[in-house]
Formats: sequence, C-alpha cells, structure tokens
Amino acid sequence: MVAERPMSLNPLVDTSDPAVVDVGHLLYRSLLKLNQDGYPTADLATSYGLSSNALIYEVVLPPNVQWSNGAPITVADVVATVRFALSADASAPTLATALRGVKVTGSGSTVTFALPAPRASFAATLTQMPILPLGGLTAPELVAAAMHPTLPLPTSGPYDVQSAAALAVVLQPNPHAPVRPNIKSYELRLFVTFADAAYAFSQGSIGALLATTPGDLASLLTVKGAQAESMTTPEFADLMFNERVPGLADSVVRHAIGIAINRSAVVAGALDGRGGVIQTGPFSAGLPWVGPAAIEAISPEVAASVLQANGWVMGADGTRHKESTQLAYTLAVPDISPLPVVAREVAAQLAPIGVRVTVSTVAPKSFLSGTLASGHFQLAMDVWNPVPDPDVSAFWRSNAAPPHGYNVSAGTPDPFLDAALDMLAESSNRAARISAAAQVAALIADDAPAVFLYTPKVSVVFRSPAPTAPMPSIGPESARYDDIASWGLH
Repeated sequence: MVAERPMSLNPLVDTSDPAVVDVGHLLYRSLLKLNQDGYPTADLATSYGLSSNALIYEVVLPPNVQWSNGAPITVADVVATVRFALSADASAPTLATALRGVKVTGSGSTVTFALPAPRASFAATLTQMPILPLGGLTAPELVAAAMHPTLPLPTSGPYDVQSAAALAVVLQPNPHAPVRPNIKSYELRLFVTFADAAYAFSQGSIGALLATTPGDLASLLTVKGAQAESMTTPEFADLMFNERVPGLADSVVRHAIGIAINRSAVVAGALDGRGGVIQTGPFSAGLPWVGPAAIEAISPEVAASVLQANGWVMGADGTRHKESTQLAYTLAVPDISPLPVVAREVAAQLAPIGVRVTVSTVAPKSFLSGTLASGHFQLAMDVWNPVPDPDVSAFWRSNAAPPHGYNVSAGTPDPFLDAALDMLAESSNRAARISAAAQVAALIADDAPAVFLYTPKVSVVFRSPAPTAPMPSIGPESARYDDIASWGLH
C-alpha cells in the first residue's frame, strides 16, 4: 500500500511510507546487509573494518561496480548520499538521527566514517542506508532530484525502473546487477488500503501481497491456492509498567505479572499462531546472533502466592489490594491490529491472580507523545521497531527518559544496567557484545520494568504460481526481496 501517488522512487524521501522503503530495497543496495543471523555483513561494499578505538569505520567498495546506466559507483556517491540523508530535502528521520555528528570522507575505493563516540550499532545503521547515484550531481541537480522523487534514477539493485505511474511501477532487470534476475519483469501495483489490495489478490489480478497482521494473513489465506512465507522481524512488543503508580512501584507486583503471563498462549491465540514468536527478554528474536533467550517461565499459582505473601490480599470483587491500593489498572494501547486483541488476552490472563486490567485504545499518532512520553499511563503496550541491532540503550538507560529516549518506566536509576548497556552499545567485539547482552537481559529481568511478550512476524502470501526461492527467515519487511534475483516461478 502507498500513501501518495505517484510514489517516491527515492528511498530517502518519504520513508514513512513502507512501500517506498520496499521498492527502494529492490532498486538500491546498501553498503552492508543483514545475514541469516541478523548480523551486518558486506553488500555493496566488499568489506568493512573498525578502528581499535571503535570510532572509525572504513568501508571498501569493489572495483568496476556500476549503476544501471553503466556509470561507476564511487565513494563520492556514498559521501553525497550521507549528505543528502542529513539535508532538509530528505525525509528519513531515523537514519538522519543515526548519522548526526558522523563525518564521512572518501579516498580511492575507501569510505571513512568518523563517529563522535563509539557506537556498535552503526554497522546495522549502514544496512538501512541505500546508496544513491548522487556523487556526480551539481547542487541544482541535487535539489531537482529531491523536488521530483517520483522520477527514476539509475539503480544498483537487481531491478531498474521501466515505468512509473499513479497506479503501478514496472521494473526490469538491471543490466549491471551482480546477479541478473530470473524473472524479467515485475509490476508493482499501488493501493491506498489493504482491503483494496486484498480484493485484487482474491480476484487474481495480483500474485503476492504482504500481510503484517494475523487478521490480514488469515483473510488472504482463504483465497484458493494461497500460500505464505513468514519472516521474523527485528521488532519487539512489550507490556510497560509506570513505576510512578502505586502498586506498580512494587517489584513484587511487576514480577508476579511477568510470571502470570503466558506468551505462548498469546502467540497461539491473539496472534493466531502466525503473527509472532515469543520473546522473553529485551532482544528481538529477529536477532538470533545475540544468543538464546531465557525459557518462558509461567506460573499463575506462584504469582498469586507471592502476591498474597507480600500483603496483596484478594478482595471480594476479585481484585487484590494492600491497604488503600488496589491492583486495578488501565492498559493503554495504540489502536493498531493486533495490539488491542493482545492487550485483552493479557488482561484475561491477569484476572485470575487478582490484577484487574481495563484496556483503553489510543489514537496511534498521539500514543508516543501524548501517552508514553508524558507519563500519562499506568500500563502500556506497544510494538517497537529499532535499528536491527541489540543496542537497547534508548529504551532502558537511566538518562534515556523522553525526549532523549523511550525509557518511560520512571524506575530507579541502575548504574550496573547503564554500564552493561554502555558495553553493549560501544564494544566492537562480537563476543563482548553477546556477553554484555546477557548482562543487560539479566539486570532488566531483575528490575522488571516491562514484560517482553513477542517478536512480530510478517508474511508474504503468494498465489500459484509461487516463487521457487523462499523468503529469508528473519529481517525487516523489505528483506523479503533480498534474494529476489534467484526467484523463479513454478
């Protein structure tokens, strides 16, 4: 689906539209990409390295690599892409934030990124920055490219733009791509709503469609001959506690809620078994290189017993209380499927232990600023989509409270957690990061500022004939096109 038509073909303009990101992934390569473990590896670059002080990234471009028009891809294109991403002409705020303060220079075939401070997630950032053919453009030409993003530029990915109109973009193989695609032409139909796209799928006028929610997937699979390939994303969903609130300030209550929630039941029920996988710690299941997550611990009986032992007595109305404080809370959730259904499932699971939860849906646009950042919530649930890296400092470091981050729990500052987060964020050594991630997970579990619920999955649903090559098992939505050059039809 696309919000504006004609659609931007510049993946750094209008990045709020997922279709722009997806089409950009077909047209342009990044310096790095995520491998099957969710770890950064070379893509357009041939290699990359990091200085001993973790401040300098050096990325080497291979010789004789070309744009679709035959022009060479140079370090000047990389430098110009970074400058464009940081300019007012681009609309890629997440990337711009990650690049702010980074000095980029090029010499020969090497691009050098000088960071203001060590940041291990920068490699993952480079997987999210498509390189554009901007190096040889004059200032007026750059302005023109920004002013007219619907006009195609030369590409580096498997496909080039054959034509682009209000209702469709037609792609043809890039003659200079390192791997020539098997399928000679793709027509990407542009729809404003999922319902319109689903109807076209059911009528056979389109052959594949992305389902991002369990409901969307279920509806598409009712079409005869439909089959799905799923990917685990780098996102995560959690239930957040506001520790300013009486009752939730008690770690016993937070831990009891954590062990009363059955994540497997949430995935099987609210997510229909296909919309996600359970997540027991702060790291997305879409980043398996970080290490295995803790085993899910579920015991409503233990939760009830612990609450009772700590003075939380069951009342006649089925709600526990201690003196004048009741364990009765409102759970705020953005009105985006499937979160309200998940929230109601969690509320139902907590009722037997004496925690009464009322679900309240909030307009998505105001949820972050009006609910979470303002602290105007008791319990809250959301799905987060960070850079595909285990650095979760923006969510849990003591000084990451809004507007500097997303630590909305207002818990007591923990210098040990901050130190572990710093190691995870700054270390360039993979083994050291894995060790730091284990420390972070243990310390967050000890304090329990949130209950991590699941990692969302997305599915590509095909009609017959379906591609012969499967989707990657992990990655952001656009990663479904990673191996598109090898696709065929059967």
